[in-house]
Amino acid sequence: MSMRRIHAALFLFVLVAGSAAMLRAQTPAPAADDAAAAAPKAKVSPYAASEYRDIAYGHQSNQDQLLDVYTNAASKPGAPAPVLVYFHGGAWHKGQRPGGSGSFNGFMKMGFTVVNVEYRFSQVATAPAAVQDARCSLAWVKANAAKYNFDVSRVVTYGTSAGGHLALMAAMLPIPSDLDLPGCKDVPQAAAVLDFYGPAELAPGMAGAFKSPSVLEWIGPKADPVAYAKLMSPIDYVRKGDPPVFIAHGGSDPVVPHASSERLQAALTAVGVPTDFYTVPNGVHGQFPKDQMEIIYGRVQAFLEQQKILQAK
Repeated sequence: MSMRRIHAALFLFVLVAGSAAMLRAQTPAPAADDAAAAAPKAKVSPYAASEYRDIAYGHQSNQDQLLDVYTNAASKPGAPAPVLVYFHGGAWHKGQRPGGSGSFNGFMKMGFTVVNVEYRFSQVATAPAAVQDARCSLAWVKANAAKYNFDVSRVVTYGTSAGGHLALMAAMLPIPSDLDLPGCKDVPQAAAVLDFYGPAELAPGMAGAFKSPSVLEWIGPKADPVAYAKLMSPIDYVRKGDPPVFIAHGGSDPVVPHASSERLQAALTAVGVPTDFYTVPNGVHGQFPKDQMEIIYGRVQAFLEQQKILQAK
């Protein structure tokens, strides 16, 4: 048997051997800021001026890909707002984008307009489809900047769990990338990334590897799934000039290894990319208490002010 087939077989064994408990844990209870994701009717943020729902930013796999825009009340004509582009979690195969601007109060209070993105799940299209959708959403932001008063020089990608992975990939891929779909190559350079407990390493054997059956499901039937998992690993795109990255991760996360974020920060720091890393004490996967979320918001705001993305108040 060739070494390539042996590696592929080992990849399959490691991922399928993931426990049922881990599989059930892949879509955790929403974090404090994402609570409205589970509610049928989310509240409107007091910082929102308007909500624009179910806008098609792409059409792939015989379906529209949709997003919502929540403009910020503090944004004024001639003074475009910084943009937070959010990708929800769910192990690339489930979950939903939050139902309203009230889910983003902490960020809208900072002055962000929010773009709330859905993407194709693995049962619809395997990798790199979700990454391509994330990039297409950024291309849509650039193309529609004037209409929604977006500041394309201050686009911040943000994601939780698998969405954190997509936020990193969307921001760290080169512009243009060979992975980009033909109509999505004019992508703005992300100003920063907010990575909340996202897996940075997908290939087995990597020290911080996310060992879950959902990885194999999302990678799909590739000739060399190990190599492709590495291609889909954000840590493989760390280079000088990457956008600054803020990382939040639970210290006791049973789903995505805390070591994955530790290694990502170390790799970014080694090439001079500004980072901040907050570990929630005893925090599990996406279930951060309110007081910890307030600390995270404060750290995020300070980090983005330091990077000149937000103005100090």
